[in-house]
Amino acid sequence: MTTGSGSGPRDGGLDRLRRQYPRWRIWRGRATGGYWALPPRDHPTQHNLIGASSLDDLAWRLAQAERPPRP
Repeated sequence: MTTGSGSGPRDGGLDRLRRQYPRWRIWRGRATGGYWALPPRDHPTQHNLIGASSLDDLAWRLAQAERPPRP
């Protein structure tokens, strides 16, 4: 797992997502280079790890996961 103390704009994007979704664990895989997010244990709709190949895609997937469920 990488931390926000690295270098480059990617880390800034990860830090932004971590601030926007503080209950989620969000990181970039060292081996895969992919972006990952693990929802909080009590999340009402999302119970699986979310993976994405880009930071923009991860941001979109997180936004979708945080939308209230449709009645």
